[in-house]
Amino acid sequence: MKHLSVKNLPSMKKKISKEEIYKTIAKVLKTSPAKIIKQDKLDAIKNWDSLAQLDILSALDKKLGNQLSDLNDISSIISVKKLINILKKKSLIK
Repeated sequence: MKHLSVKNLPSMKKKISKEEIYKTIAKVLKTSPAKIIKQDKLDAIKNWDSLAQLDILSALDKKLGNQLSDLNDISSIISVKKLINILKKKSLIK
């Protein structure tokens, strides 16, 4: 009988819901998810800056099991809609 180790298991992509994305962004920016939904452009949100953007991406990467590190277009994210579209293309949305 062959024993399976973690190394031999097929890798399963972690996925995140849109609601989790909004909650994560809201937590980093210290605002409500409703405000994030209403105001899609990140730079129009009060607490957004480049450091906050890195914190958002880092928090999402952690939730997704470090799957954002290989995305080339991650730095071009200027809106939640664009972020969600990028994650959809990579099949990371539930």
